[in-house]
Amino acid sequence: MSVETSAVPDRLVNLRDVGTASPRLRTGVLLRSDAPHAGDVAPHDVVWPPRTVLDLRDPGEGGRVHPLRDVARVVGLPVLTGATRTERAGDVAPFDLGRFYVELLRGPGAAYLADGVRAVAREDGPVLVHCTAGKDRTGVLVAIVLTLVGVERPRIITDYVRTDPNMPGIIARARPAHRTREAEAHVLAALPPELLTAPPHAIEAVLDVLAAYDGGAAGWFAAQGGEPATVSALRERLLR
Repeated sequence: MSVETSAVPDRLVNLRDVGTASPRLRTGVLLRSDAPHAGDVAPHDVVWPPRTVLDLRDPGEGGRVHPLRDVARVVGLPVLTGATRTERAGDVAPFDLGRFYVELLRGPGAAYLADGVRAVAREDGPVLVHCTAGKDRTGVLVAIVLTLVGVERPRIITDYVRTDPNMPGIIARARPAHRTREAEAHVLAALPPELLTAPPHAIEAVLDVLAAYDGGAAGWFAAQGGEPATVSALRERLLR
C-alpha cells in the first residue's frame, strides 16, 4: 500500500480579502483563509502579514504551535465547543450543513463567534480569520460580520461560495502526510458530501437565523452579550 505523494500546495489556497465582497467595504482590514502551514509562500495579492489571527479551530487541531505566531497575535476561538460533530444516534435525517451552522449560532460556541466580532472591531491592523478549510466556522463568522455592517445578502452568499472551487486544494493541504491514497479515499467517502462543498443554502440558513432576531444580526450579537458600541466600531472599521 503506497503513501500518497501528490504535491501539496505550498501556500494558502482559500485566502481572500473580505473587503472584496462589497464596494462598500475597506480592503486590508479583514482576511479569511484556510489554515496556514509552516513554510507557506507568503501571498502577494493581499496585505500581509496580518497583525492578529483568529484561529477558530479546537485546541490541538492544528498542532501546538501556530505558524504565524512570530508575526501576529494569535487568538484561539474554538467555536465548535458544544456543537454536534456527527449525526445524532437515531437521527435518520441526512446531514444538513445549514443546520450545523445554525447550531454554531445557537450553541455554546456562539460566545466565541461574538468574541470574534469584537476582535475584528477592536484590533489594530489587518485581522486574519481561519479554521481548517476557511469555509464552515470561518464562513459563519464572516457572514455575521458582514451582516452586522449591512452588506447585502447576495454579496455575503457570493463571498461564501467562492470557496467551492478551492476545495481540492483545501483537502490536499488538510491531508496528513502519512495517509495512504486508499485511506484518504475512505475518509472522504465517510464524510457528509456537503462538508466538501460550499452550497449557498448553508450560509443562507445562517442569514435567515440572524434576520429572525429582533434587530437582526445586532439582536443576535446582543443576545451573546455583545455591545452596541462594538457594532458601531465594526462599521467604522470596515465601511468606507
